[in-house]
Amino acid sequence: MSINVCIFGVSGYTGATLLKFLNKHKNVNLIGVFGNKTLGTKIRLLFPNLNNLPDIKISDYKKFKFEKVDLIFSCLPHGKFQREIFPKIKYKNAVIDLSGDFRIDNKTDYEKYYKCKHKSFAHKKKFVYGLTEVYRETIKSSKYISNPGCYPTSVLIPLIPLVKNNVLKENHFIIDSKSGVSGAGKVLKEQNLFSELSNNFFSYGLNNHKHFPEIMQELNKFGFKSSFTFVPHLLPVFSGIQTNIYINEDKIGYNDVLNILNDFYKNENFVSVDNKKISKLSDVQNTNNIKISVFNNKSNKTIIIMSLLDNLVKGAAGQAIQNMNLMFGFKEHESLK
Repeated sequence: MSINVCIFGVSGYTGATLLKFLNKHKNVNLIGVFGNKTLGTKIRLLFPNLNNLPDIKISDYKKFKFEKVDLIFSCLPHGKFQREIFPKIKYKNAVIDLSGDFRIDNKTDYEKYYKCKHKSFAHKKKFVYGLTEVYRETIKSSKYISNPGCYPTSVLIPLIPLVKNNVLKENHFIIDSKSGVSGAGKVLKEQNLFSELSNNFFSYGLNNHKHFPEIMQELNKFGFKSSFTFVPHLLPVFSGIQTNIYINEDKIGYNDVLNILNDFYKNENFVSVDNKKISKLSDVQNTNNIKISVFNNKSNKTIIIMSLLDNLVKGAAGQAIQNMNLMFGFKEHESLK
């Protein structure tokens, strides 16, 4: 069995990463790619590093025949898909949206944190949150997937099993996350220029980062009744995320944390749990893996959970392909190993 897919936003960092993995997938036919700045360009010229790409051009979606498409991937900037594209698609194609447009259940929160009006919120209930290892069974029977954000993936994979097992309790904790610059996309911002970021490092979005309500929303679904501080930072590297979570050990046992995570992810292809090795970004870059390490600082009774992934792969395109594989009955690791 093979499926026909198309990609909106193929020339962005996430779209290009998605294309790389789809191009290796034995069950996928890429029949459409859409963009504005690269309209009319053959994708073989745009991506000379990829072999065996189909001989198609980046086209205008308004002139495309979507009745031939089984699955639409959207890698567009936040706000664009829900506002300009989704309402105009006449055919009932399956959709995996890699933006934040259908992640947030509360319309007011979406418009506050994403700073734009939601024009398709009536369709929000159709979308399943695509955190693969947590919502696998629901994803299998779903037609519309909202892919998680990169920071939330790095946070929720280690925390949801703990919340489900009621070991966090009422314990405020700190989430300290650091990301490569590709997580900000290709939109030109002064702070992301090489001259500003090289040999530099800084925090941002302390009070209004768009991933805060996403993290809180998903934890609340499993009975979370505590609070956290989320501080993101920008690293002078292209890709990769390291999230450190600091939890007071007074109300939680170190061995409990380690055992719960080991048990929850023992049969997973892409999640590994360790309590001996401190991983590096280079261990996960360009892979769909997420590495979790658990340590305890006995001197100040703090449990430290380290979570590392590639923001463009497990934090975006790779997880999207995992979800596609589940939706269409392919092997979950197809094209990702």
